[in-house]
This record gives sequence, C-alpha cells and structure tokens, in this order.
Amino acid sequence: MLITLFKRKRNKSDVETAPSKYAQAKSGKELLEPPKRSTLIRKIKRLFSITEDVWNNHYLFAIERFAELVQEVPASEIHHHSKEGGLIDHTLEALHAGIRVAQGYVLPPNSEPEHIASSSDRWRFGAFIAILTHDIGKVVTDIEIVYRERGGEFQHWHPWYGSIPTGAEYSYRYKKRISNSKIAKSLHEKAAMSLLPRLLTKKAAQWIFEDTELLAQLFNTVTHSTFGGQAIAEIVRVADSASVAKNLGAETGKKTDHSTAIPLHKKLIVSLRKLITDGDLKRNKPGAAVWVTDSDTWVVSKATMEAVRVQLLNEGHRGIPQNVVRLFEVLNDHDLLIKNPHGESVWTAEINDFAKNWQQRLTFLRFKNEIIWPTSNPEKFDGEVLPVDKSGNIIEGTQTPENLNVVEKSAKLYLNMSTDKAITNTLKSKPKKTILPESVLSKLDKQNAIDNLQGKGETKKHIANATAERNHERDPVLKKSLSEDKGQIGISSHEAKNLKNTAKKIQKELIKQNDFLTWLLKGISRRQIRVNESKAPVHILDSHVALVTPVIFNLFLDKNSLKKRLYEKRAGDKKVYTLLQKELESLGIHQRSSSGQNIVRVTVEGHRSQSELRVYLLNRDYFPSLSNFSTNKAMTINM
Repeated sequence: MLITLFKRKRNKSDVETAPSKYAQAKSGKELLEPPKRSTLIRKIKRLFSITEDVWNNHYLFAIERFAELVQEVPASEIHHHSKEGGLIDHTLEALHAGIRVAQGYVLPPNSEPEHIASSSDRWRFGAFIAILTHDIGKVVTDIEIVYRERGGEFQHWHPWYGSIPTGAEYSYRYKKRISNSKIAKSLHEKAAMSLLPRLLTKKAAQWIFEDTELLAQLFNTVTHSTFGGQAIAEIVRVADSASVAKNLGAETGKKTDHSTAIPLHKKLIVSLRKLITDGDLKRNKPGAAVWVTDSDTWVVSKATMEAVRVQLLNEGHRGIPQNVVRLFEVLNDHDLLIKNPHGESVWTAEINDFAKNWQQRLTFLRFKNEIIWPTSNPEKFDGEVLPVDKSGNIIEGTQTPENLNVVEKSAKLYLNMSTDKAITNTLKSKPKKTILPESVLSKLDKQNAIDNLQGKGETKKHIANATAERNHERDPVLKKSLSEDKGQIGISSHEAKNLKNTAKKIQKELIKQNDFLTWLLKGISRRQIRVNESKAPVHILDSHVALVTPVIFNLFLDKNSLKKRLYEKRAGDKKVYTLLQKELESLGIHQRSSSGQNIVRVTVEGHRSQSELRVYLLNRDYFPSLSNFSTNKAMTINM
C-alpha cells in the first residue's frame, strides 16, 4: 500500500527543521496565483462578454473548484504536461485555445438567428465546462493520492467526497495499469462525469438544463461517447490537441505559436512510451511489437518506428523524417539504443515463448529499460529473447541472465534440437562445444543421450573433456557431476534411471502445452473429429496414431484463424502446415519411415479396392486417452 511508504517516526526537531518532502494542499485561488496561470485566466476572461459578477460567481468558481480537486498532479505520467502541476497548466491552455475555437462556430448549431442571440453564451459556457472536465477523471482512476493533516496518519483520498483539506500534506503516484490498456485508458474519460456537478453552481446547472440539445452534447462529450458530442466534442478535441502539441514541441498552426523546441530524439522516446502504455503496441505475446526482459526492452524495428512516426505527425509535429532508418540513426546518435556487436542500431533476435510453444525471429531496436520505463516496473516476458546473427547462430557474449536460466535453456534445447545432433556438433567443431552438465541433461527427453554418454571410445572421451573444460569456466558447482578421470562421465545406472524419468515428465508437460495436440484430443473426445472411418483424418494403429496429412493440419488451421495468421507470417515460402509438423517433431513422439522420411505411406484394404494414404505417425503410448479405440485392421504401414 502507498500509505506504508510514508509511515516513519520523526521527533519534534525533525518536524521543525527538515523541509517536507510532500506537497501541501492549497486553495483554488492560491493554485491559480502563479504569473503564468493568472495571465492565462485573464486572457480566457477577455474571450467572454459577461459581467464581473457572472465571471467570478460561475466561470472563475468552476476553475478554482477544478484546481482544488486536482492540486499539482501532472496531466500524464510519461507524455504531455508530465511535470508537477501539469494537469492545471494543460487545462488552462486548452480553455484558452478552445474558447477561441468556439468563437468560430455558430452556436447553437443549425438554429434560427433569434435563438442564436439568446443561447450563444450558454453554449459557450457549455464548451467551457466540457474542456474543464475533459481530463479531471484522472484523479479518480489513474492517480492514487494519500494525505495527512498536522503530522497525523496518512489516509487515502477520493475526490468524490471532497477536496484535500487545505494545508494537508499529500503525495501521489500513477496507478499500475491493468492488463487491458485500452480499458484503462477509457476509465478516466467515463469517471469525469462523476465530478462534473462539483464544478457547477446551482444557477449554472439550471441554466444548462434549460437546453436539452446542449445538455446532450455536453454529457456525450464529457463521457467520451462515440456519438452525440458533435460541436462541443469537436471544440474540446481541437483545444486538447492544441495544448498537447504545444507542450510536446509540435506546431499548432497558429501565427502566435511559441512552442518550445524539443529535440527529435526526445519526441521519439515520448511517443514510443505513449504507444506502449496506451496498449497500441502489444507486449510479451505472439505477434507483439514489444518484448521486455529483466534489463532491456526489445522493440520490433521498422513497424514500431513507423507507428511512432505516424503518431508524431498526428500530433502536429513537423520535420519528421519519412524514412524510419533515419529515426534509427537519430536514436543511435544520442546513445538511446544498445548497439549490436557491429556498432549498428538493429539487432536480430529469436523470441522463444516456451509456454505457448511459439518461436519467431525478428529485427529489433534494443533499449535499456530505464529509457522506456523511467517511473515504473513493466511486466517481464516469461520466455527468452536470444540475439542471433543473420545465419541464426547465437551471438557470443550477449546472453543475459534470463537467457542462461537452466530450465529455459533446457526447454529451448528440447524444442529445437535433438541431443544426438548436439553431440555431433560437439565432435565436429571444438570452438562450439556443447555443454552437457547434469542440470541440463536432466531436463531432456532423449534416451539416446544417455546411450551416447554410456558409450565407448573417442566419443565419450571427447564429450567428457569438452564438458569438463566448459563447466570449469562457467559453473564450478557442476564439476561434482564429473569424474576426476576425464575419460569418464560418471553417471551411475541409478542416476541414468532418474534422468530418464525426469525427462519423460518434462516431455509429457510439453505435449500437454502443444496447441495442436490439445485441439486434436479434445476434438476426438467430443466426436468432432472422426476416427477409423472412411475418409476420417485420424486412424488408430497397433502402436501409432496415424494423422492423414495435410488434411488434419489444415483442419486445425481453418478452425484457429488467429494461429493460422501467426503461422503464415513464419512460414514464408513453405507450406503453413509444415510448421505444425516440425513442432511435433521437436517433441520426439513421431515415427519416421525406414528411409528417414517424416511422412509415411499406408495401405488401406477394402472389400473390393485398395488405396494408399500419406500419414504422419505418432507414438500411441503418449496418448492414453485413445486406449479405448480399437485398431484399424484395414490399414498397413509401408515402411
């Protein structure tokens, strides 16, 4: 809880001599006294043709009540007006711009001249209130505030029940966003309606309620409804954009524009943060543009920076390069990127989502987390981002702690390569010796690894020497798994048995996580997928489950359109269903033909005819739920 951060003991002398690290709640009048704010208020007042009494009792009253509610909180956490007091400054700027915009509208819209004369002031007051409330909901939903009076205990403050007591100490922080950023973004827009009555005097409210059309547009604008805001909503949108653009250094299109010049590299980072935190760029899941590890944020290079460029143009920024490569260079020139081993901006890396059995190789820009997340701790990716070269080889010296996690590393080995291939590579190339410590081997489901380790001759000696050398350098603790004699590995029969059992457990878990197999077994159990019938896509044999290919794989893709799109992106020139087959191959549960082919031909004998099918064979032992099916005697494997 935020309150606990402030509970500490202080003696009397501390209170008297130490400056307070908390803000002090002020009245609305005090908050509006700084020269910049008071000057803006005078300019706003001149835009209305009203008496001093009306201004003070209704217009200035609303501004002061607004200021009391929001105090000195920022308008956003990482985007526009993100400094202390930013919400008041942003709203006053929007008021000044918006009332000037409203003067260019005929209000009320589509009205007779005599009605315009009597109602125009009321409609401009409606626009004034709509602008004043457009961001006020942030103190309800986005910002958490605690306060205390006279050195007492801190307590949470909620704006529905009054302003923070004048003179009280208070502190605030932005709340952590819920997983659905789109919903979180719209909450403050809906919450603004709950504070609208706090800004209106009784007479002002009665005045507005006399015009049903104005009331409808005001309510629809304040709640950010898709329809119904019309003229009032357009005035608020233009006013808000003008203030945001000015603060971010964009051109507002006005001759009197005095926007502060902000360097392009800062604009790029601010815009990127906004796109990520607003949920416009997805994070840490298949198809995402952003991947966050313990220390770095990996951003898909071209697509993401194109989105940043469009965002800046929409905000009114000028001089944004059309070529996104130029944007890479700007970030690199200001040391905002982690450079690849060649000193360039772009990395190639493999994304491995072990839980979803998903892998993709992409090009990235790589940032330190503190660049993108200066005030928060983002949710980390529960997988691996592995830098590779253009040939797909791991770049030496770039493994981060999360890449070296033993369980994850073991899973990657399991999913992407067989152990016998690893051993073969070890024998062929000394500079790329494969590490086979017990802690890694115990996670693999490859019995032939055990067979090789218990083998004879040069193979065993070479593996033992390679393993001992690398383990001595990287992990001295693992030396105990090796015999002092480099010619022996030192795995007993009991250890080998445990190794095999552990490997099988991991293999079963990976089978459960495979999306295709989950869909297949569920479809069979619900009788949605036919088995052992004429033209059925699945047949049960003595020791195998025969999947008619490519029928069964294409059926899965047709039923799972989202996954189909993901596979299509990865497939390139290959058939999409072959990626599903490769995932099954990585599990080590399929049966090749005698010639080493993954696709096996089977003969189907009928009463009067004979036909042949191409099937993908899976070991039946791994699917106990299919044990109740009888064997299809009409089918014979042509190995």
